[in-house]
Amino acid sequence: MTSADALAARALASVLQPAGYRVLRVASGVEARERARTARPDLILIATPLPDMNGEELCRELRQDPAMTLDTAIIGITATGTTREQRLRWLRAGAWDCFGFPLDAEELRLKLAGYVGAKRDADDARAAALVDQATGLYNGPGLKRRAQELVAEALRLHTALACALFGPNPRPGDRGDGPDAAARTAIRNQVGRVLRTHARLSDTIGWWNGTDFAVLAPATDADGADQLGRRLADAIEATPPEPGASLPALDVRVGYHTVTDVHATPVEPADLFERASRALALARTGSREARIRRFEAGR
Repeated sequence: MTSADALAARALASVLQPAGYRVLRVASGVEARERARTARPDLILIATPLPDMNGEELCRELRQDPAMTLDTAIIGITATGTTREQRLRWLRAGAWDCFGFPLDAEELRLKLAGYVGAKRDADDARAAALVDQATGLYNGPGLKRRAQELVAEALRLHTALACALFGPNPRPGDRGDGPDAAARTAIRNQVGRVLRTHARLSDTIGWWNGTDFAVLAPATDADGADQLGRRLADAIEATPPEPGASLPALDVRVGYHTVTDVHATPVEPADLFERASRALALARTGSREARIRRFEAGR
């Protein structure tokens, strides 16, 4: 909720909080733009007037922000009753609705419930499209989406971020001409099962290419990424398959790239994956003792 008027803010909170909404208040348009990106609200209420910009201008800027989804409802609240021209200006700016004081609390609550329900349905649909239904891990588009979010968060917090790519393949004695479709499915199922019990809740994990998977690890430096790689690789290799499952013995290679402070050394999400991929390629060509490789420029 964006409002510079304490009385208006209290009036809105008295309507929203009893209905179960958690209300985050900011007092200016500049602060609203920043908090909208980080808090990811289900809906935004803009109560005018604001000290630093026109409410419709703020609505338009929020609507043009690529971090904001189109299904996030933005509602204009005016200090007096609304006219037709006011409502049209808000709608042209991208608002879903416009209310004026005095508020009809019941109408506001009913409309907001519908807007929030639509937003959550859209969020669920997006999440389903970004996840591999068989294993519950992210798919390629899901990984890329999460990488953008994690890079933005690490940039804001001045923290580290690591990307590790894991290549689980049959060991040379079991490899033959390479894993067939059934073997690849068995490997993916086994890896997914192990990760559900051994992965950290803070990490983002998904399928990168075939049976290769990626781990995006916030606040993780090079030493942490190396330990993460060894721990998960060992767990995948050591965990026996489920009874009746046909699974070759696995040899897991790992390539990773870390940025100690993303704010000091900005990085594009695509670069994380590309550099970890190059490190994994080297790990695959090396000896068993060098199965965990860090990205090094020029190699």
